[in-house]
Order: sequence, then structure tokens, then C-alpha cells
Amino acid sequence: MLGELLITENYPMKRLNSFSAGGSARYYAQPRSIAELMSVLEFAYRKGIAVEIIGGGTHILVPDEGIDALVISTKDMRGMTIRGDLITASPGEMLDNIINIAIEHNLIGMEELGGIPGTVAGAMTINASANGKSLSDVFFYGDYLTIDGKIHRRPYYSDSFRKQGSAFGSTEIIIGVALRLQPSKATAEARLRKEKYVEKFFIPPCPRYSGQIFKDPEGMSAAELISKCYLTGENGSKAEFSEYDSNCIFTYPGCTADEIKSLILHTRDSVLEKTGIRLELSLDIL
Repeated sequence: MLGELLITENYPMKRLNSFSAGGSARYYAQPRSIAELMSVLEFAYRKGIAVEIIGGGTHILVPDEGIDALVISTKDMRGMTIRGDLITASPGEMLDNIINIAIEHNLIGMEELGGIPGTVAGAMTINASANGKSLSDVFFYGDYLTIDGKIHRRPYYSDSFRKQGSAFGSTEIIIGVALRLQPSKATAEARLRKEKYVEKFFIPPCPRYSGQIFKDPEGMSAAELISKCYLTGENGSKAEFSEYDSNCIFTYPGCTADEIKSLILHTRDSVLEKTGIRLELSLDIL
């Protein structure tokens, strides 16, 4: 216990991730504010242990043997403000909720990202993309904390985002994101458009269904490459690439992180062998 902030030892990470698989973290914390976040980082510094930052934890894979680190989730750091065409959101706000709130305030431009699970910070870390839209398309600025405890602001014009690639480094902790959207009165159409993408993303609905495992190569689809290499469907494992979305994995009860990792590596190697294209991971393996 750190003040009123609970730091848990031996926290089972499978409670958080999409696969319900993997081992425990040596320490785990969910700060609710920047002040609490800095206190948790100070705890890690005093203990001399590594730090891993996650959002909601939906799109991560933790080894079965666990991780010897303090895992910090920013999912309880919430809050949102709207000024004109600008939405500013704390890192723990769910991306899908931000899209809904934006439409309610006559702001559009993010509907294609509807259905992506997880927090806005987690989505920003990988520059989440779907249906031809990337989060960087509406990015205005991001506030982030460095390990030395200093807060910085990164404006859109100072960085070079690429598709499904973030301009934020692995040691930079996102603490706020500002998104610039398009004012519009056509909110009914926007809501229908967003729901269409949500329905597309969640076919079939399944609690053990991951987001996209690999980033799309430039001008190509990772899902199409995987499908063309006949790597989807039954394979005798408790982890499979889905026939509905060939770049997503669903798991059966009892599946281990090793099985998931083996499937990912086998798929990457097979695509490389058959097409000459090396797929890059979107999934975060701690």
C-alpha cells in the first residue's frame, strides 16, 4: 500500500488481457491521477525494478512465467473536455466512448475506429488503425511523462506518424491526448456509420477475441496475407487465427501464452517464407 494507492504483488495479468492467458506481474498498480502515477514511479525507483506501462491491458501478451516488473495501468486516469472542435481525454478513457461522446457533441471524423477495444492511450501508442483511418489522422497534441518525472507536450506537426506506428517512445507515458475533429450536424448518419464498423469489428462476439496481431504492411493487408497462406482456422492448438478476421486470434479455455506466441511466430515465419514479407507485431508482448 502506498498511501491510499494499492500496489498489488503477484498480480495475475490474465485478468486484463484479451486472451485470458499469461502469468503474474511482480507488482501492479492503477493510479488515478498524475500525482499518483509519479508516486508509483518513485516506488519503482526505490525498489530498483523495471516498469511496464499499459492502458486497459486488452492487447498485450504476458509470458506464462510472468514478468519481473511493476506493471502500471493508466485505465483509471479518466476525464474528458470538449472545446470547440477539440476533445482532450485522459489516458484511461475508452476510445469507443470518446467516439460516442464526440458524435453527441456534433463532432465527427473517428467513426471508422469504432469497436477498437482499449483506452485512447493504448490506441495512441500503436497509432490504432481500421477501415482506412488512423488515430494520427485526428491527433492534435499529446502530453506525456518521462521517467525523470517531467511533463512534455508533443504537437502533431513535430512528429512523423506512420500507419499503425506511434511517435511516442516506449519510455514516454501518455497522460493526455487532444483530438481535432470536424463539426457536423449529420450526427445520425455518423452514428449509423460508427455502428456499422463496430458490428464489423465484433464478428463473432467473443471475450477471448484479440485485436489485430500484425500491422498492415504499406499498401497491403496483413489479414489478406495470412488468409492467402492458409493459416486460419483449426490447427490443433487452443489458439487460432480467426476465419472471420484473419489478423485476429481467438483462444479456447486453458490456452497458454506460449501457445499464442508460437502461433504468432509460426504465422510470421510462414508469411515471410511464402511471400517475402516480414510482418511487424501490433500486439504488445511484455
